[in-house]
Amino acid sequence: MALEADRSRSLPVTDPSGRQLVISCGSSLGHARAAARGLGLSATVQLLPDPARPDLLALLDLSPGPSPSASEVQLATAILHRHTFRGTFPGGGLPDGLLEVLRHVAEREDVTLSQVSRHDDLLELEVLLSRADDEQQRDPAHARELEGWLRDGPAEDGLPSSVVDQVASGSSLRQRDFTGTHRSLANGSAPEVDHPVVVVLTTPVDGPHAWLQAGQALAGVLLRAAEHDVQAQPLGQVTDTEGYRERLRVGLSLVGVPQLVLRMGVTHEHLVATPRRSAQELLERRSAQELLERRSAQEPLDVTR
Repeated sequence: MALEADRSRSLPVTDPSGRQLVISCGSSLGHARAAARGLGLSATVQLLPDPARPDLLALLDLSPGPSPSASEVQLATAILHRHTFRGTFPGGGLPDGLLEVLRHVAEREDVTLSQVSRHDDLLELEVLLSRADDEQQRDPAHARELEGWLRDGPAEDGLPSSVVDQVASGSSLRQRDFTGTHRSLANGSAPEVDHPVVVVLTTPVDGPHAWLQAGQALAGVLLRAAEHDVQAQPLGQVTDTEGYRERLRVGLSLVGVPQLVLRMGVTHEHLVATPRRSAQELLERRSAQELLERRSAQEPLDVTR
C-alpha cells in the first residue's frame, strides 16, 4: 500500500507548510499498523521512499504474521472508540501508570511525550494559546477556513455544530473556536472547571520525516489512551505557526521540536463519531508493479510491534 498526501484537503491559512497534513497522514499510518496487527498481519513501513515524489509519504507492506496478542487486538478495537473530546474533564488525572505507558508508546517512534505540569509552565501555555487564538480570530481568511469545516446536515467530512458546542467553557486553555463567537462562554450558565492533563509531543528534528513519526506516535498514544476511557483534544493554535512553536519550545524549556499539544482526561460520555470519507474515496487501486517501481534502494524499516 502507498500512502500519499491529498493536497486538496490542505488548509493553506492554518497549515501553510503542510506540516499538519503530513502529521495527520502519519496518524492514519499508525492506525493502519494497529489494525493490521489486530488482524494478524505484519506491517513493514518505508517512510518517504522517493525523494522525487514528496507526496508519496510511505509504503506499507502487509504480510501474514503471528497471531495477534490480546493487547494487539484490544489496541485495534480501540480505533472504534477513539474520539476527539472537546468537553470538560472533571479531573483526577490519568489512570495510574498510563502516562508512563504513553511515553513508551511515543518513544518507539522516536518522539518524546512530556507532561506540562508545573504551574508556571501551564500559565505560559495558557498565555501563548490565548495570544495565538486571538491573532487567528482577527484574520478573516482563517475564520473562513475554519467555518468551511462546519457541517449542519449529512456530510462525509467536517465537524457537526453539536461537536463544536462541546467546548469546555471552564477551561483556562483556549480551545479552537470554529464559529468565531466563543458561544460556549455566553450561554449564561456557570462553567464547570476543567482539569485536563496536558502533554506535548516533540521530535529531535523538524521536517516531513519527523512529522510522519509524530503522527504515528499520536495514533499510538490516542489508541492506548482510549483503552482506558481517556480521550484527547489537540490545542492546535499554539503549534500552527513556526513562530509560536518556537515560543512554546523556549517558554516551556522543551528539548526537541514541539509538534503537538494535547489536553487529555478520563470521560465516560457517549461520544458521537464525526463524519468520515468513505473507503472508496480514500483508496485507489494500482498494480503491484507500479508500487515496486517506486521503491528506492533504501532498505525498508521493519516497524512490526
